[in-house]
Amino acid sequence: MNKKTVRALIEAAKRARLKAYCPYSRYPIGAAVLTDSGRIFPGANVENASYGLTICGERTAVANAVTHGEKSLTAVCVVGKSPRPCGACRQFMIEFSTKDTWLYIVDLGGDGRRESVNRTRVFAMLPGAFDPLEAGLLPRNPTNLLKRRSRKGAKRRARPARR
Repeated sequence: MNKKTVRALIEAAKRARLKAYCPYSRYPIGAAVLTDSGRIFPGANVENASYGLTICGERTAVANAVTHGEKSLTAVCVVGKSPRPCGACRQFMIEFSTKDTWLYIVDLGGDGRRESVNRTRVFAMLPGAFDPLEAGLLPRNPTNLLKRRSRKGAKRRARPARR
């Protein structure tokens, strides 16, 4: 993935973070996903007084993409102060990822100005994850993904999601 696309993904997650609803934790998290079609979908955490109903930014971004008909992720980005996807988010992302899906964790630091970017794979974040393909819950060539895809020579352009 080229640097311009990565930067567009990070900036979308940063913008989403500004819209987080987090009056209880005061811990805003922004996320964005890049789908195989090249579109970027943002998401932010949305808290609730009944804490169990809170939804993280990563799941919001994935749900946003799925709502728009996208079910295959090329990359995921999460932005905040020392952000780490929770276990639920890690499993949720795996449902729409392949072994090749990138995860960018962008730490804004204590002052919110210093940005450090850590890149890994979604599957590396949850060893032994429940994989519905391996469990036989999906056909060998599911239409939603979980199959390896070839990226040789493929150049995709990031497009912002329509509102």
